[in-house]
Amino acid sequence: MQETYETLSNMVEQLGPKLANMGFPVTLEKVSSGGDPARNNMVTMESEKIEFPETPLDEILGLEASAKPCNCSAGEGHGECRTIEIGGDTYQAIPPGLIADGLLRVALSATGGCGSGCGTCGGG
Repeated sequence: MQETYETLSNMVEQLGPKLANMGFPVTLEKVSSGGDPARNNMVTMESEKIEFPETPLDEILGLEASAKPCNCSAGEGHGECRTIEIGGDTYQAIPPGLIADGLLRVALSATGGCGSGCGTCGGG
């Protein structure tokens, strides 16, 4: 969804310089879903620096994701979008707080600063 991409762009613009100062540069890459509804609106994060493999945001945060009818029906492969469910609420456009949470978990795991407050920084 375009809304999720715009949110990601804003988050990278806002948090990118701060994370880069911590030694964790952030870049944004837009990749086609290839017509796979399960990949529509999927946000993943990875870091070669800390050998953190490409992982969907929902897994990093320990949330449920599923494909549901998309509000953006824009042609083939866009009939369904990946959604994230939190406490009974379903989001197609990923809220900024969830994106920031995922970025910080990955960045903190790179610096060894996650501690015990979030289980593992890679999710759950």
